[in-house]
Amino acid sequence: MFSAPQPRSRLYTTATAYGSGFLSALTGYRYEGHGTEDLEHALEAIYPDRIAVAAPMARVGIYLALKNLIQPGQKVILSPYTISDVVNMVLCAGGVPLFADIEPGGSCNIDAGQVLKLLASEQNIGAVMVTHFYGLICNIDPILDACRAQGIPVIEDAAQAFGAKHNGRFAGTMSDGGIFSFGLLKNVTSFVGGAVITPHRELADHIRRDLKELPTYPKRALMSKMAKGAAFDIATFKPAFELGVYWLFRHASLHGMNFFNNKLETDSKPVSYKQFPNRYAYRMSGAQADLIRSQLDRVERHTQERIAKAKIYDEGLRDLPGVVLPPMRTDGSHIYFYYPIQVENREALALYMTEKLRDVQVSHHRNCAAMACFADYARDCPKAALAERRLIYLPTYPGYRDDQVRANVDVIRGFFQERRP
Repeated sequence: MFSAPQPRSRLYTTATAYGSGFLSALTGYRYEGHGTEDLEHALEAIYPDRIAVAAPMARVGIYLALKNLIQPGQKVILSPYTISDVVNMVLCAGGVPLFADIEPGGSCNIDAGQVLKLLASEQNIGAVMVTHFYGLICNIDPILDACRAQGIPVIEDAAQAFGAKHNGRFAGTMSDGGIFSFGLLKNVTSFVGGAVITPHRELADHIRRDLKELPTYPKRALMSKMAKGAAFDIATFKPAFELGVYWLFRHASLHGMNFFNNKLETDSKPVSYKQFPNRYAYRMSGAQADLIRSQLDRVERHTQERIAKAKIYDEGLRDLPGVVLPPMRTDGSHIYFYYPIQVENREALALYMTEKLRDVQVSHHRNCAAMACFADYARDCPKAALAERRLIYLPTYPGYRDDQVRANVDVIRGFFQERRP
């Protein structure tokens, strides 16, 4: 009898989180109160030289940070390998996206050399935004040095890197502003949420002023996010997944049934806009803040669990010439939000792994510099284009067993052995 694998992804949610979240949304308990202030104090305890401002979601944090740092019409250097809404937040803040390609190899992070070239050749640059993709701290030091010499602010998109460290400094603390995400799929989750941290009191005050004018994140919207999370948790709960859900998705994958396959995709229909959307114009609720604060003490333990799984992947795959691996770091500078690998024949590998009863995910991230909706800002970014078509996520979440990691390694090795000339 066939045995189902563990699912490709699981949420970092708990039964307590659902209970307290729904209770707050239904009764109003601590929904408006001082929860956000408590969260900000908790973050400032982790980052003692920074001021924290709670935001309804990370993209709002990006928008507000840039809005208060740049002048309308100034250029913002950023990676093209991201989600379209990050680019849209630059536009909404009045900025002009200026894409710098990602590094060669498996980091998927912005190329510091490309950033330095743009800083030297372009005029009217208002800010540089770097992304610590998949939990890996980017090569930020030369960017910081160059920007400080020119008086250009740097923003860190640390949406996937909460808890990562570089030379003793946490992701988000090395620049003029760090942006965190506490969305549904993140390692600290309030179903939807974010935060900005900054060393600049004036910037924090401006962001707080902007948020103060907005209503609290709607209770109905938060309950809808929690309902989606509950559906995901039920679908990936061991009995449900093993007895039905996995086999449904496996059948859909093997037979090209996109109705099921695209349920796990995001950013599939990107659009461009310059007006900050009303659907984002909220401030964080106390319920979101309480959920985040309750999870902060587990971050380091989960990080070490993911690093341990990454070591197994690295040891098992590093000798395969057809696989590009992420850097192997054990110093905390990579928290392995996923273990992303790149292969030229990604679809064939994904199909093979599905046939062999493995559950992995093809990346949904794209090269925004080549998107039709951002044609006015198009640039040639061949490394981002390669990552877009080659990348697969291998699971690393806490609770994903080592034997499952090794099974993924064995199947990937089998794929290349069978196709070797």
